[in-house]
Amino acid sequence: MNKLLFVLFFMHCLKPPAYCQTVSLKDGLLNLTTFSDSANKKFAPEKLYLQFDKPYYAIGDTIWLKAYLFNAYLIPSGQSNMMYIDIANDSNKVIKQYRLAVQTGLAWGNISLNNKEFITGTYTIRAYTNWMRNFGGDAFFYKQIYVSNAGENILLVNSEVKTAVVNGVNTANAKLQFTDMDKNTLFAVQPLTLKVIAGTKNIYKQKIHTDVNGLINVGFKLPLKTQDNLAIMVESEQQDKKAIIPIIFNRPQNTDIQFLPEGGNLVAGLTAHIGFKAIGEDGKSVKVSGVVVDRDQNQVAVFGSLHNGMGSFNLLIKTDQVYTAKLNLPSGATKVYPLPQVKNCGTILQVVNEMESDSVEVFVSATNNIIQSKESYYLTGKARGIVCYAAIISFNNARYIKRNIAKNLFPTGITRFTLMTIKGQPLNGRLVFIDHYDKLNMQVTSDKNGYNAKDSIALQLVVTDSNGRPVAGNFSMSVSDDAQVKKDMVNDENILSRFLLTSDLKGYIEEPGYYYPTNTNTGWLALDNLLLTQGWIGYNWQQVPDLPKINYEAELKFKVSGKVTNVFNKPVSKSNILLFSKNPSFFLDTTTNNLGRFIFTRLPASDTAVYMLQARNRNDKSFNVNLDVDETPPPVFIKPLFPAIHPWYVNSDTTLLSFTKSDALAIQLKYFSQVGHVLKEVKILAKKFIKDSQNLNGSGNADVVFDEKDLEKAGKKSILQLLQERVKDFREDVLIMDGHSHHAIASDGALFSFITDGVSTDKNQLWYFVKNKPIRFIIDGTPIYKVLSMSLPAIKNINNYFTSHSAEDIKGIEVNTSSKYCLKYIPMDAVDISPADITFVEITTRSGHGPAIDYTPGTYLYKPLPFSRPEQFYKPRYTVNDINNHLKDLRSTIAWEPDIVTDANGKAKLWFYSADKSTSYTMIMEGGDLNGNIGFFSKKIYQQGNTQKHNK
Repeated sequence: MNKLLFVLFFMHCLKPPAYCQTVSLKDGLLNLTTFSDSANKKFAPEKLYLQFDKPYYAIGDTIWLKAYLFNAYLIPSGQSNMMYIDIANDSNKVIKQYRLAVQTGLAWGNISLNNKEFITGTYTIRAYTNWMRNFGGDAFFYKQIYVSNAGENILLVNSEVKTAVVNGVNTANAKLQFTDMDKNTLFAVQPLTLKVIAGTKNIYKQKIHTDVNGLINVGFKLPLKTQDNLAIMVESEQQDKKAIIPIIFNRPQNTDIQFLPEGGNLVAGLTAHIGFKAIGEDGKSVKVSGVVVDRDQNQVAVFGSLHNGMGSFNLLIKTDQVYTAKLNLPSGATKVYPLPQVKNCGTILQVVNEMESDSVEVFVSATNNIIQSKESYYLTGKARGIVCYAAIISFNNARYIKRNIAKNLFPTGITRFTLMTIKGQPLNGRLVFIDHYDKLNMQVTSDKNGYNAKDSIALQLVVTDSNGRPVAGNFSMSVSDDAQVKKDMVNDENILSRFLLTSDLKGYIEEPGYYYPTNTNTGWLALDNLLLTQGWIGYNWQQVPDLPKINYEAELKFKVSGKVTNVFNKPVSKSNILLFSKNPSFFLDTTTNNLGRFIFTRLPASDTAVYMLQARNRNDKSFNVNLDVDETPPPVFIKPLFPAIHPWYVNSDTTLLSFTKSDALAIQLKYFSQVGHVLKEVKILAKKFIKDSQNLNGSGNADVVFDEKDLEKAGKKSILQLLQERVKDFREDVLIMDGHSHHAIASDGALFSFITDGVSTDKNQLWYFVKNKPIRFIIDGTPIYKVLSMSLPAIKNINNYFTSHSAEDIKGIEVNTSSKYCLKYIPMDAVDISPADITFVEITTRSGHGPAIDYTPGTYLYKPLPFSRPEQFYKPRYTVNDINNHLKDLRSTIAWEPDIVTDANGKAKLWFYSADKSTSYTMIMEGGDLNGNIGFFSKKIYQQGNTQKHNK
């Protein structure tokens, strides 16, 4: 395809059209396009798509996923052989990170949603490569999921929360009805405590009773400024149950609408095609209508949204006019929005792209002063990073220029048309979609029309291209139970909409699958409105787009690299570098170059890699002063603007409730037979043991304990960071010899001297506390101030040690803050010191030499993010005797096949067993031939007891 595009481009450009002027202009255009194509080759952007087995999950469930990593031409990326997946909670904190090995653009894996790391709530999955980081977070793949938990002590609630502004005050009214998990038994005449919370702050509280129908109806005021993280918390103390209902503002008067002129600007004297997009306060689209008026309030246009709050209209722009839109609100009121400012001089670019036409009509118009200037311009059409069309245009006293450009010059997907000056400054831009209907055709046939419970299901996949020729490729399949999993196959994102549409657009796109593939005129017009608004391009006349800066290298192979420096921070050349690994066990060595750099590349991918590196001088074999390993921290997590998702127990439909209940029962049956029942969870916490601990109460006997496994997970975090992040109520404050202070020290100074060992006489110095209790630090059994420098102020002394040493330098931290554990640390003769006044923190180092011995120079403990090895999806096999056995099969994901390979005839055979319920299944198949062609297919599979037609 690429060679064809280049040939077509050069044939078009080098054949002198009537409007071409001089050779220099041709050369300039050729240089411009050559530079653009070279830059695209150099920067080679990547596209990433993840297919999941289902859209939502439960605690104890497993996420199954398949990743497709392609370049702009939809062939496997040659840039990256590894990718990363982060999972962040609804507080934007990344709680899990994974590294996957990528081969020929493909990877698959699984994520276990255990109850130690996950709780009920909304999570955002982010996937990317190191190379993609050079192009910003918009290049990443994002997916929002919800994780439920039927084991929670929750109240099932039907909720209607309305917000309004009354006399300048934010108010809310909540109608809530509570039921059991089957929605049958009402939570009638029950006492409840209702709170309104903003994060962790209570702003309203009331005792209330439900009525005979399980209903409560309550109104309350809301703070004017705090609108994020507002929620209603309802608790039933008698039954130890609660529910949290988010308060989501969606007031019509706060509807936001943007008006976006095609090509970028409203220009006086020219007819504008204007797109618009309306978004509600909740982040979702809003159906709108209204009129446009001029300065004199004359109506000049009427508009109404077509789909998802988007639409377009035409308007003749007049000189020195100001235009305003009047939006009709559901309440009957009208809200006014200004249209963009009118420019008295400029150009516009408009594209007419009819669905059935074999060409696009491109119109370029300009004001009189530009027409009379006799200037020439470049018009380019760029798709997948390649300039597929380029021309030199000049108005030659014409008011506008029209070009019919064949669609076969461009591949399927988004094409960007740009009008620019001969100096390369962009003036106008427009995105359009080209569809050659050349996606892969996938057909899946089953061996029966319907199936029984625990029946064998055999499928045959046949894949052909748009010309009917068989296709060998790689595909993935998910099959889910419709009674438990609701999939919106029409509107959800799929491999086609991701790679051909949304990956080239910025921001949140509601219902991406609606726009592509589409075969209706309404869908095609909605797609054009999407590109007119979400793909809107506006340029400053002096703006020349910058090329991206390459700060992150592409990762073709796993490596360990770094630098060795001496005491003067100068690079050390020819230093011998040793690398040791315990699991897997191996040893490697190399030497540094003239810049002190070293690299190890012959490293196996491991899911438990921990490396120890040592640097030695070539002559005296002594350790060098410093060895650093290159470690790139993950990108800061910034969640896209997804609309909020309600908790699973709020306004739940029967499908989601069925999934949550069945999943809880399935987990129970996984570990227990159907005899008896599962008791309420009792958490048994194993005691942590720290080798060589000097804890006076015995190893692990403390209020808070971090063992070696905890510290290994912390990696390069300093000891101070660990204490700040992991010890509740740890803080820095001032030691004050004042009985009136909330953290006062005994007035006779005995406690102060005991804490600091008499190092400092400054009785108002900075120190560390847990709650209101100052800390006495003990390292390897030695109080820290007996060995640290006496010349430094106390807080600097201890701070220097705790910031220069990391979690890798220690084996354990034990925090003793209760009198039970502090008592043994108080000397018998210390009558003025109480165990209730102080916290003791025991730190056990790897060296065991206490705080006097610094880390060993020239060594580095490197724990890279391990490679995640995919597990095998479990497929039960049932015999005839198994069909009527008592053990229930409650799977929500019936089948997951991430690595389906079709043969030279485009065929592959698949099998799996049905579950118990009389229901239907949804099968989704996605993938490609790894040569630029992709496809998507869905199908219903029915069981015999299902009442729907089997031939659908």
